[in-house]
Amino acid sequence: MKIISFYLKGKMAHFRRYYSNSSALTYSIPPRTTIAGIIAGLLGWERDTYYDTFSLKNCRIAVAPVTPIKKCVHKLNLLKVESINELNGSSGFHTQSATEFVFPFNLRNGWLSYQVWFYHQDLAIMSQLEILLTRYTTAYGSQGISMALGPAYNLGWIEYAGLAEGEEFTGDSGQELIRSAIPQKNIEKIGIKDMFSNEYRLVREEIPMEFDKNRRITSTGLSNMIFDLNGNVIPATVSRWVRLDKNTNITWME
Repeated sequence: MKIISFYLKGKMAHFRRYYSNSSALTYSIPPRTTIAGIIAGLLGWERDTYYDTFSLKNCRIAVAPVTPIKKCVHKLNLLKVESINELNGSSGFHTQSATEFVFPFNLRNGWLSYQVWFYHQDLAIMSQLEILLTRYTTAYGSQGISMALGPAYNLGWIEYAGLAEGEEFTGDSGQELIRSAIPQKNIEKIGIKDMFSNEYRLVREEIPMEFDKNRRITSTGLSNMIFDLNGNVIPATVSRWVRLDKNTNITWME
């Protein structure tokens, strides 16, 4: 199968956890639903129109943190805006909300970087996305929104990584070096003696995979994903994986 790969980059990110209310917590990596929304926005599709097209049965998505990341909580002064004239804060109503952000570990000189792998069974979608990502050398084309790592104020950019040939495998993998986040249900063994060493910071997060047409998480739309906050490959024995060109191994978010 042909797989498109690209990087999502920026200075800060906020991928709001679906159950957050007064305190806005964030996932460490962009959820599958967020990546689907970014791709749909680039293709110029209207909001809430693409959930079935990017469902688990129709397309595959994998993601990996490339650079070390950390989280910090900041207070945002939120305004209640009911008309365009109140964008200057003249309504007088505002509230401070604790909001968690993802930052590069080296905040002064670093950037967030996530690598994404994407496959869709509709070859027309693959072709259109590839054209958009390769149209410019210093930026990217978009039929719709600008790219942001969460809210619009977390502006970012996309860097095309290329087209790869992938082969899917199932069964006992033996130990492989997995580049992407791994579904916990597909892990048989992790080959790291000290998972909390200075080299590795493995975490598990329950991440949304897909919505139905009413923007509700489906019965199979949540999955525990394992990944390393330092951006390292993970030596693991898994039941399902994809081998790409140059001996890179990934697992789909599912």
